[in-house]
Amino acid sequence: MKRNSAYMQITRKCNNNCVFCSNPSFDQEINLEDIKKRLEYYNEKGITEIVFSGGEPTESPYLLEALTLAKRLNIKPKIITNGVNLGDLEYVKSLRNNGLNHVHISLHSHIEKDSDRLTTKKGHYKKTIKGIMNCIDLEMVVNINTTINSVNIPYLSDFIGFIIKEYPQIKHFVFNNLDPGDADKNLRSKAWENKWVIAKLIDMDLELFKTMRLLQSHDKTFRIERVPLCYMNGFEHFATETRRLIKDESYKCIFIEKEKDDLYVEFKNISLGRHKGTVCNSCFLKDICAGMSKEYFQLFGDNEIFAVFKSPDLIINRIKNGN
Repeated sequence: MKRNSAYMQITRKCNNNCVFCSNPSFDQEINLEDIKKRLEYYNEKGITEIVFSGGEPTESPYLLEALTLAKRLNIKPKIITNGVNLGDLEYVKSLRNNGLNHVHISLHSHIEKDSDRLTTKKGHYKKTIKGIMNCIDLEMVVNINTTINSVNIPYLSDFIGFIIKEYPQIKHFVFNNLDPGDADKNLRSKAWENKWVIAKLIDMDLELFKTMRLLQSHDKTFRIERVPLCYMNGFEHFATETRRLIKDESYKCIFIEKEKDDLYVEFKNISLGRHKGTVCNSCFLKDICAGMSKEYFQLFGDNEIFAVFKSPDLIINRIKNGN
């Protein structure tokens, strides 16, 4: 069964200022009437699950009402959040009472100084950790979203080991290799301005493998985004783009644009905006791999990628069989 989920930015305001943000913040949000129109639009498209994002969705004064509207349309609401405002237990209770039961909380390190360095907000690590605990205590489903970056890649497996030990209730993890491009088709990612934070593929090789093996050994599920299959090393079936390709899934999102009309996007071709090197021509996995971002290629070239000589059939079958 194809996923019927979509994403909707309801604000571009944010209480963090992450050095790698792919959707840089600015002082703009949509009002309740526009949220209703967008939800009705998605409802007509057969969407049954909506992910409210930003910016930081908990900075929107309309989030509680948006949750209620989604539930009335039988659309299951989720949010992607930095978790800072979830440190307020009463606020989390209000979210829960308005129909929110599933949160994706972004956390990029278990080392406080590193986390606060990445968000550029001292003290926010502690608030996010409190937010995670508040959601768990209220028996909400908590997923962890993490960027793969130059700060956390040296100890990525230790970081995830910390989450597994301290919060065993968390079952699913999403890892995003940094996007140095223009995710919202208007403003370029801040990773382009702060190139030091981009982890090179060759540097993530061992730690990413250790992390995936650790998660699998603890029966956790996970997805890896923007990593070529030559760096997935036996875990290729967890690559988000490969899964979308094999399942023929599209990616729907409504972006708030600065000084432009809001952008309704459906990404169907996962290879758009991607680069494949000459060596990819001989790779057995070339038809199910999205390659690397063109911006990464522009910065570092493609000497790090290599051909993989394994049959894609096992990967395809694992994905089709729900693994």
